Amino acid sequence: MITYKVMFFILVTFLLTGTSSASTLTVGQGQEYSTIQSAIDASGTGDVITVSEGIYSENVVLTKSGIAIIGKNKEKTIIDGKKTGSVIRIETDEITISGFTIQNNGGSGKEDAGVSLYNANKNMIANSIFTNNNVGIAIYSSSNNNIVAGNQIRSNGRNGINIYSSLDNKIYENQIQGNQIGIYADSARGSRIYGNNFIDNKDQAYDNSEMNSWDNGKSGNFWNTHKTTGPFNILGGAKAKDNYPLSNAVTIRDVPITIPTPIAQGDKTGSEKAKSTPGFEVMLFIIVIGMLGYRIRKN
Repeated sequence: MITYKVMFFILVTFLLTGTSSASTLTVGQGQEYSTIQSAIDASGTGDVITVSEGIYSENVVLTKSGIAIIGKNKEKTIIDGKKTGSVIRIETDEITISGFTIQNNGGSGKEDAGVSLYNANKNMIANSIFTNNNVGIAIYSSSNNNIVAGNQIRSNGRNGINIYSSLDNKIYENQIQGNQIGIYADSARGSRIYGNNFIDNKDQAYDNSEMNSWDNGKSGNFWNTHKTTGPFNILGGAKAKDNYPLSNAVTIRDVPITIPTPIAQGDKTGSEKAKSTPGFEVMLFIIVIGMLGYRIRKN
C-alpha cells in the first residue's frame, strides 16, 4: 500500500515539475499587445498568438521556436513591411504562420521576402495572401522540411516562391499567379511541389538542380500555359518536369495547420513560467495541504 509519505513525495514532485501548458496571447486594438513583435517577445514554446483585424506596419523577426501566429481574417489582417527587408523573418523551427495578408517587403537579398525562412526547419506557412512583395516566400540557406500550403501568392515583383540551397520542402495547394517567376528553385533538392495552380507568371517555374518532384507520383500542378498532353517541362534542366500536369485548376482552400506542442512547466524559463496558467498547480497544492491536514488530525 502506498504510504502518505510516498503519496506526498509523488504529488510534490509532480507539482514542481509541472505539466505541459500553453498560453494564448492576443494582438490588436484594445488587446493584450499592440504589435505582433511584442507578443512574440513575450511568448514561449507552444504558445498561440492571435491577431485581430487591422494593418500592422512591422518587420517581424522570430528566433524562438514552437509558436503559432494566427490572423483572424486573411483579407483584413494585414502585415505591411514598409518596403524594408522581410515582412516576417523566421530564423528558428516549428513556427506556424496562418491567416494574413503579407505585403510590401523590401531589400535586394535572395532571402528578403514577404516571409523569409533562414536556416529554419519544420515551419508551416499557410492560408495567407502574399502580394506586392519582391518575393512572396523565400526558403533560404538550409531551411528544410517546411510546408507552404493554402496560400494566394500573386503579383510579386520577382518570384512567387524562392527555394535556395534547401532540402525536402513541401509546397502544395497554392495559387501562384502573376509573378515574374512562379517558383524559382536554385540548388534545392528533394522538394515536393504538387496540387498548385501556376497562372500567368512570366515564367511559370525554374529548377536548376533537377532533383525536385513537381508531382506526387500521381498528379502534378495546373499550368495555364500548358495546352498539350504529356509532361510539362520546367525551365533550368531537361529532367525537371511535371509528369502529371492537371487539366483543370485546383480549388484553393484553407488547409489544416500545425499548432506547436507546449513544453513542460519544469522545462520553461522563468519568464515563461510567470505567464503560465496556474490552475492545475494550485489544485495540486490544495490536495497536498489537505492530505497533510488529514494526517495531522488522524494522529
